Amino acid sequence: MAGRENSIAFQPGEIGRMTLKNRLVRSATHDGMATENGEVTDAQVSLYETLAEGGVGLIISGAAAAHSSGASLHNMIRVTDDSCLKGIARLSRAVHDVNNDCKVFLQLVHQGRQALMPGYPVLAPSAVLDTFLRRTPRELTAAEIEEIIEAFAEGVRRAREAGFDGAQLHAAHEKLLSTFLSPHTNRRQDAYGGSTENRARILKEIFDRSVDKVGSDFPIIVKMNSDDCFPGGVDLQEAVRIAKYLDRTGFSAIEVSGGTWEALTRSEEELGWKPVLIPESRVGINRKDKEAYFWANAREIAKEVDIPVILVGGIKSIDKIEEILEEGHISFCAMCRPLIRQPDLPNRWLKGIGSETAECKSCNKCIQLVGGLKCRTKKEVSC
Repeated sequence: MAGRENSIAFQPGEIGRMTLKNRLVRSATHDGMATENGEVTDAQVSLYETLAEGGVGLIISGAAAAHSSGASLHNMIRVTDDSCLKGIARLSRAVHDVNNDCKVFLQLVHQGRQALMPGYPVLAPSAVLDTFLRRTPRELTAAEIEEIIEAFAEGVRRAREAGFDGAQLHAAHEKLLSTFLSPHTNRRQDAYGGSTENRARILKEIFDRSVDKVGSDFPIIVKMNSDDCFPGGVDLQEAVRIAKYLDRTGFSAIEVSGGTWEALTRSEEELGWKPVLIPESRVGINRKDKEAYFWANAREIAKEVDIPVILVGGIKSIDKIEEILEEGHISFCAMCRPLIRQPDLPNRWLKGIGSETAECKSCNKCIQLVGGLKCRTKKEVSC
């Protein structure tokens, strides 16, 4: 394989007022390596050092709980008060010390009705049955929504004070902010429910309050679903309306994803295809034309917004990345699982080492809540 020094994938790109050295992003991945109290560990620092060495232009951190009620993933990072600053600063410093050209954003999240550990409240904008986890969440009060908005804004402030280059709000995959956006899970009758603008209001209020705390030069981006993958949820048309609203709000970029756990509970007759979390299991990724399963959706969103769109989902080869970027709508391509197996994949592509396609087989064995993030089928990486 020839080197890719002149590839569009390795040309600089802009997010807000920030220049990234290339168009390759490490998408946020829960690593399960923090302590039980959410403190950063040496293992996490080592992970971020390895990713920074590997050649991506931007690393988006694993999920970091913005509010204590939403810290219900096993061994997840917490940024719930200022005592967390020293710990999370280890991650930003690890990236910048290894590679000053690599940027790192902190992803902020609230698990909402996806509380997976005992003792945590199951919360959502509305009390709508979760057919996957088989329970009905409690509807948030207006006062609780206000508290969560402030917690996210404080999380953005802490990200900046801890040396991160930006922050991402996780509003995809049925996390709390995602359930506000979806007409299926948000049936409120107040200012946070009903119209697209009302359902996205919580994101606007978090953004506005964050800017008050950190200024307008600190990039804040958002991850959102382009399709919830079942009737009654967010579809592409609604996703476009949401994205246009977020663009007007002032977000610096949108990462486009899709899929929900609840789609697994719907019948094949209702969906029109075999129930899966994301379309990957339906289409397979055994050819380059099966990669990037949210590309068509992201393209339609990118056509309607002025801010950069980051595409994530089933991207495995440098050829496909170049095809996506050269089309002109998508600004950045993000990967998750391929960089778990081969964190140095960008450098390999740049230097022409090894295969044009990642070794990752998308078996999903890496994504386990216990034991930390790692490829569980890897024996050795060929040179």
